[in-house]
Amino acid sequence: MSASGERAVLLDGNVLVALACPTHVHHAAAERWFAADSRAFATCPITQGTLIRLLLQLRAVPDAGSAITVLKLLGAHPRHRFWPDALDYLQVQWQGVLGHRQVTDAYLAALARHHGGRLATFDQGLAALHPDVAELIACA
Repeated sequence: MSASGERAVLLDGNVLVALACPTHVHHAAAERWFAADSRAFATCPITQGTLIRLLLQLRAVPDAGSAITVLKLLGAHPRHRFWPDALDYLQVQWQGVLGHRQVTDAYLAALARHHGGRLATFDQGLAALHPDVAELIACA
């Protein structure tokens, strides 16, 4: 939990991209969820890097400078909180992790637990594996 006692929700990379990219398949769902939720939201170096990488990969922005501008705008939002990657991977709960695609998910769930927060995602598998901290955003 933050110093103010406020519980925040960590947005996974796909949620960040959906919020930032109007052409993303889940953009409307992400906007609805974000508008209806008044909690602070968090990013961390992993999710920020994912946002930059996917904005460039999807050609949602013309260059890295534009992706950084999107990140700066997100960071300037009054509800934004930054969570440093403060955990050692030895502190992650590995039960149920079967493959390489779940490693980052497990770390983000552990980071949310560490901060007394939640983790918002569109990923049903992530939400099922970490029901204590994950919140599945409805896509419909």
